[in-house]
Amino acid sequence: MKEDYRCRAFQLYFSTHYKRIMPQNKEEWERVIDRIDLNFGGIFSSLSKESLILDVACGVGYLEDYLLRKGFTRVKAIDISEEQIQMAKKNLSKQGHQWNNKIEFQCVDVFNYLEKNNGYKLIAVFDFLDHLGKNEVIKFLGLCNNALEDNGILILRVTNAESPMFSRSFYADITHETGFTHTSIRQCLSIANFKVISSTYEKTPKDKIKGFWFLKMVKRSVRSLLLKILANLLGISVEAFSEDLTVVAKK
Repeated sequence: MKEDYRCRAFQLYFSTHYKRIMPQNKEEWERVIDRIDLNFGGIFSSLSKESLILDVACGVGYLEDYLLRKGFTRVKAIDISEEQIQMAKKNLSKQGHQWNNKIEFQCVDVFNYLEKNNGYKLIAVFDFLDHLGKNEVIKFLGLCNNALEDNGILILRVTNAESPMFSRSFYADITHETGFTHTSIRQCLSIANFKVISSTYEKTPKDKIKGFWFLKMVKRSVRSLLLKILANLLGISVEAFSEDLTVVAKK
């Protein structure tokens, strides 16, 4: 990746941005893990536990926690931010994982890494593609294609530019460059010679109602009703308000 303001922003991504939105307790952390399972659990359950998996921009270790829980033993986790990697290791230890012989962390530039490494059964790219310019998106996806084994799988999570709430999340992060619709992400993947298996609005797990349950149920019902009304006025589905899109593609 070329040297520019983003390199500094990425290296300090946790301390300057992500720290303020990271889960603050066990319940919030578990909700993130449930979110992975809800959207991609079927894909991971179809793989051998010895499958070679690459997590691009691993961040604070959500996917690594999930994969260890599911019994996977060959995971490469890369990020350009050393502080993110250290936080990921800390979080895995906090979750009680013995991960040293199962997860290999590396602080590297993803473009350089993909040019030199291949043979992956699955590459996971969560919340990263949005940080690339359009030329970089196409180059990155092409490198992913080359790094996958035949019939290898690419899974993506990208910001949903179709949502009426898109600007609220997208522009909260200065490193965001490109938003995606179902059409544009399919276009990018086709250019990079991927076959798109699915492209959907991300599903989110329901909040567990604890304490003041009646008030929380009323709040949830009112919010649901308002979203339905607004969706009807805009001529879109309620699901279109999802913050992200989830995509599965095959080489």
